[in-house]
Amino acid sequence: MSRTTPVDIPAKQLLALHAAVDGNTLWKASRQLLNRCFSNHFIVAGFAFRGGEPMIIKRGKPAPPRDAEWWARNTAAHPMIHLMIEKPYRKIIRVTDFMTAEEIKALPYYSEFVAPEGWLYSVGLFIREGDELIGMLAVNRREDQGEFTKAEMDLFVRLYDHFETAFRRVALHQSTLGTTMTLAAMLSRLPLAVAVVSWRGEVSHINDPARQACLNWESTENDGHSNDMLSSAQLPEIIRTKCLEIASRITHSSRPNAGPPEVDILTLPHPKNNGQVAIIERILPRGEPLSPSAFLVRFELLQDPVATDTATLMSNYCSLTTAEKAVAQLLMDGKANSEIAEELGKSRGTVKKQTESIYRKLDIHDRRRLIAFRPFLEAARFLEENQGSEIGD
Repeated sequence: MSRTTPVDIPAKQLLALHAAVDGNTLWKASRQLLNRCFSNHFIVAGFAFRGGEPMIIKRGKPAPPRDAEWWARNTAAHPMIHLMIEKPYRKIIRVTDFMTAEEIKALPYYSEFVAPEGWLYSVGLFIREGDELIGMLAVNRREDQGEFTKAEMDLFVRLYDHFETAFRRVALHQSTLGTTMTLAAMLSRLPLAVAVVSWRGEVSHINDPARQACLNWESTENDGHSNDMLSSAQLPEIIRTKCLEIASRITHSSRPNAGPPEVDILTLPHPKNNGQVAIIERILPRGEPLSPSAFLVRFELLQDPVATDTATLMSNYCSLTTAEKAVAQLLMDGKANSEIAEELGKSRGTVKKQTESIYRKLDIHDRRRLIAFRPFLEAARFLEENQGSEIGD
């Protein structure tokens, strides 16, 4: 392949690049396209589709393991770091446009980090979404292989828009996939009290049972139950701190080509109430290391039979009277006491007393938790009706 004459961009590899839908297929397509367009080189790629997570490094050639300290020293000493962060952002950087090969070899950075790799000349493509760097591709050559020519730099310019489109599309797909999988994981655990906490410690999703659990966690009442409004619920600081600690530990232990770390699960007991626990689990969409990480926080009451024993809940439902079951059904439909009274032809006082009796028999505190248990209660009603049993008033 001539390094001085214009090169046609190979259609097959270009189509594969635009067909990539995840990090693995994007890396494969990028490598194959660059291999067809440039000779005598090796490639290093970085993927950071979510700015709050560590960049995942992929290499065309194997490298020895590097710890977090090595990467910190590499970043701090990099002579081009200022070019990567100053605005307007540069899309393509050829190192020798800013210093000669002799100046590069005189740098301590070269002797410690570049020379052991065996390359001297490098061109980097940097893809951003707004101010966030979502990916980079570095094409490197040894000194004896020669510098990148003007024709090759022109080819990098022609390729850049294709790489930018592909990286941004995959980033959007990963974000959507991550959100979908996160919601699926949350819904699969209903009616448990669950919250999804982002890599940065922000609550992304939370259901009403989890809001109540957060209030109960912070409650100073003797029974550990809070009557505060659900809208005032905040994730307990001790839980947020633990999520951030796990994120920090995973970030500092990341290594090139290592893939995603193992799933972390931490059981955090309440500092005062041994019956309350928060289970923190790091979640990733199945089989895709480049999707956004998050934490699934599950609140459980180890001493609460309603939270731990569905059979007990169903048994308690059968202890309701026929009138109470009718009221419970309308409560689960989200109707107010006044609407229930009008529909059943009862006084509001009677509805209130029956509601309190329902809560007491089911060992719950409010209608939000009753609604959360609706699938189990309706299953209990179905079984009861099909068995022909019914408790009278």
